[in-house]
Amino acid sequence: MPDVDRVAHGLVPVALREWLGYVWVCLADAPPSFEADVVGAVTERLGDPAAVEHYGMAGLALGRRVTYDVAANWKLIVENFMECYHCATIHPELVEVLPEFARGFAAQYYVGHGAEFAPEVAGFTVDGTAGADRLPGVTDEQDRRYYAITVKPQVFLNLVPDHAIVHRMTPLAADRTVVECDWLFAPEVVASGRDIDRSVELFHRVNQQDFAACERTQPGMSSRAYRDGGVLVPSEHHITAFHEWLQPHSRG
Repeated sequence: MPDVDRVAHGLVPVALREWLGYVWVCLADAPPSFEADVVGAVTERLGDPAAVEHYGMAGLALGRRVTYDVAANWKLIVENFMECYHCATIHPELVEVLPEFARGFAAQYYVGHGAEFAPEVAGFTVDGTAGADRLPGVTDEQDRRYYAITVKPQVFLNLVPDHAIVHRMTPLAADRTVVECDWLFAPEVVASGRDIDRSVELFHRVNQQDFAACERTQPGMSSRAYRDGGVLVPSEHHITAFHEWLQPHSRG
């Protein structure tokens, strides 16, 4: 069709970056700064811009991918990920590995803080046994610790010494969100066929428990008492910041 103006009717340009082994796309006509919004979120959480690089995520291999269809609004999933009041009651396996979560503190509450493994725990696995070998770049300070990072609006990063877990959310309706979760390991671990089931099972159970809680909460969002997003206390300053960010951005 030589009469078609390919410039006027071509593909729509979008902002795109590669980072941590993933392609990050922004569809906004005027995309925000990737360094400020994405790299900045990771830096703010870890307290050191180089800390995430120690995990070598761009060089990790996909060990497992699970897709969850959640009957809840994406904002509930974000709030759930950022707080830990619920951890002691619905995450028995997780609090066995990370006992401080039983006290209600979220890993994202303190800048630079990673939740420490229990003394008797050998690895981030469903039964506390050893997982894969520590990733070569992980420092002694990062060893035996779990770091959780929220990258608004739809990505969660979870970092442990021997693997990384990445969540990506796709909202499909006001009460439905598809969450794709990747477990990333050193390439040699995946290539060897090593059993990673115990490592995957821990956070798979956490996902199932969290998403079930979000689905139980979803009906209450239709209440007029919830129109301002509920009540947040000072210790939830990180969730308050999410609400403040959300107000000018949200459409559903």
